[in-house]
Amino acid sequence: MKKRTLQILTIGFLMTGLIGCGGVSQNEYDTLKAENEKLKQEIEDLKFGPDKLLSQAKNYIDSKDFNSAKTELQTLIEKHPTSQQATEAKQLISIVDNGIKEKQLAEEKAKLEIEKAEKERLANAAKKMRVKVDDMNDVTWYYDKTSPQYTNYNGFYAYIGTSKASKPWLRLVIQYAADDWLFIEKYIIKVDGQTYNITEDSYGEIKTDNGSGGIWEWLDRKVGYSEYQIIKAVANGKDVKIRFNGKDYYKDKTITEQQKLALRNVLAAYEALGGTTDF
Repeated sequence: MKKRTLQILTIGFLMTGLIGCGGVSQNEYDTLKAENEKLKQEIEDLKFGPDKLLSQAKNYIDSKDFNSAKTELQTLIEKHPTSQQATEAKQLISIVDNGIKEKQLAEEKAKLEIEKAEKERLANAAKKMRVKVDDMNDVTWYYDKTSPQYTNYNGFYAYIGTSKASKPWLRLVIQYAADDWLFIEKYIIKVDGQTYNITEDSYGEIKTDNGSGGIWEWLDRKVGYSEYQIIKAVANGKDVKIRFNGKDYYKDKTITEQQKLALRNVLAAYEALGGTTDF
């Protein structure tokens, strides 16, 4: 086909040159023109001839590309309506239409199965939560069952609040329990080489208490955009450490796989309960 195209261009240039020189007869011009038209038709047949179109359509059918096959068959019928190939194309159209329909049904079925599995995953995530109801404030709290129930334990976890008056919200808790005070001023969290910092939004936000020979310091805050990004990073990180940075000293701890799994469970339950990530 490239050779035929080159021939057309050559004849076209020749015709233009001869006309410009004024040295061509009408017969010679008509001959060149007829040959050029013939070559154009040969290229057209190579691209859109009935045999070519039918062959391409069958190849598409074999590869289950039914939409492309239908395009080829329709082109064949349109360009060569009285040909034998067009008759065969009309018979193949019904096969192609069935293939398109079956493919659409299969895709819809697969989509529904994915949606069903996702709904089941989210529903199961909510079932994994420990529930605490605050009747006085009309709030229900959801915690992962492995999260600490008291502040005098080390912990890094999130939990969910729900009420009739608003959409669910998230809270983040970071707890430090030991024998000696740090008087924590900042938390430095390192996730796979990426560092995040959490400091007090207001003085006294990091609370302290003690008893039975031990001390504990903790932060419990509503999750905003930055906290949400940290929670997601920690939940899905591989190497995650936290530094409890105190007034004079600090203490490093590793976020455990159990803590990360608990965060993932809470995030899934938060989604299942209708929580939004548009902070």
